[in-house]
Amino acid sequence: MKRYDVIIIGSGSAASQAANVLCDAGKQIAIVENWTFGGTCPQRGCDPKKMLAEGAELIARAERMKPLGVHGELSLDWHAFKRRIDEYRFAVPTTKMHHWKEHDIDLFEGEPHFIDEDSIVIEGHEISAHQFLIASGLIPRPLDIPGDDAAITSDDVFELEDLPKHVSIIGAGYIAFEFAHILRRFGCEVTLLIRSRALKAFDRKVVKRLVDETIRIGIDVRYGIEPVRIDGDVLTLSDDSTLVGLVLNATGRIPSIERLRLDAGGIESDHGGVLVNEYLQTTNPNVYAAGDVAKSRNPALTPFAGQEGRIAALNLLRNNTRPLPERPAPTVVFTTPPIAKVGLTVDEAKARDIDYECKDNDLSHFLTYERINDTTAFSRILLSKDGHVLGAHLIGQHAPELINLFSFIIQNNITHQHVKHLEFAYPTSASDLSYLI
Repeated sequence: MKRYDVIIIGSGSAASQAANVLCDAGKQIAIVENWTFGGTCPQRGCDPKKMLAEGAELIARAERMKPLGVHGELSLDWHAFKRRIDEYRFAVPTTKMHHWKEHDIDLFEGEPHFIDEDSIVIEGHEISAHQFLIASGLIPRPLDIPGDDAAITSDDVFELEDLPKHVSIIGAGYIAFEFAHILRRFGCEVTLLIRSRALKAFDRKVVKRLVDETIRIGIDVRYGIEPVRIDGDVLTLSDDSTLVGLVLNATGRIPSIERLRLDAGGIESDHGGVLVNEYLQTTNPNVYAAGDVAKSRNPALTPFAGQEGRIAALNLLRNNTRPLPERPAPTVVFTTPPIAKVGLTVDEAKARDIDYECKDNDLSHFLTYERINDTTAFSRILLSKDGHVLGAHLIGQHAPELINLFSFIIQNNITHQHVKHLEFAYPTSASDLSYLI
């Protein structure tokens, strides 16, 4: 049985960043992957989805510009988009594997599980290590209704050779809303089934604007209705109505740990993932966890997974010298229009009994948005009494880039008085910043 310095389970962003750090330190490493090397984001997640979203946004922007004199019809070719996306994502495993083999990292493909505190088995092959990093990410949550194997997940959307006439999307989070807007712009009829609240982590006023726009572009949004069963292409709902067409399960993702047999490795977990301390160390002191699978305070977002991978690797090497930093988490829902947030929501500020001031701005009459006929644009900024930004919540064409500026402001503890004295190129969304706070 071969013994390594470190075995990494998973090959996404957290695993990749950790491997870089460990290689530089001269450690002998093995990486184990139960799917294809490279992780979710570049192969069946953020990257290919954003390529589709670019097409959807182009259609949305052209429609907005019609009253301003832009004429002619645009259409999206699913097959052409799919060819380009496939070229991109199918190259990922080969590129990753070549890179790691060049650095003398051993690669194992198959389903791993622990057999004791320092050994795992992959398809009958046993290996061991002094230390481990679990970075196995998330997998789609099952629907758990009769016939649910007929539903596809977001992983499967990129495999569709042709788009269906109608798609029923079950869910109320990022994936549900993004694919609802994408598929609608690609010409599908879309029904969005929301059990309770839409996009719970986001500001309610921003979400209300997005839902209104979702309905306006022709998506059938239904609240308080749940799926009961799927028979072929017929979805039966809790109100006894039925929908015919493809069913997309977008109810969220869960930690990919079910088959790891963590208990055999002395590693504790719960429904939120692998339990870790501030150094990303598990209940087995020689095993760390990073990225979406770790139950840390970070959200399940690619940049944070990469950061956690680096920190976990440094703590593996230096015996816990790098606690996980507390940083704001900017995040975007790439709908048309997109929404974005960083920091506290109003509900969170109230729950923590924080004294704050809320500044709301309808941005549709700002030149930045009026020139592109973006009638949805809106900002809600939460300020502390001493002038620091506690939270920023945006909807509109420029929300994804503008939220990064607010994240920079929060991370660097810049007051709104200082922001008002900064100079930005005009006319840009950044030049509006001083008016928003």
